Amino acid sequence: MSQPKVQHERITLRIPQLLHNKAKAKAEAQHSSLNSFIVRAIERAAMLKGKQL
Repeated sequence: MSQPKVQHERITLRIPQLLHNKAKAKAEAQHSSLNSFIVRAIERAAMLKGKQL
């Protein structure tokens, strides 16, 4: 049985350079891409938001 394909959306994100640098450094320290780091951060924030409802 094959798994359904996950669709991805592309967004443009405008953030301060300092925040970009910090996020990039954290991602590199975790041996992860900046994209993966940001996706995980959004997932965590979305889960926390759901728990507050």
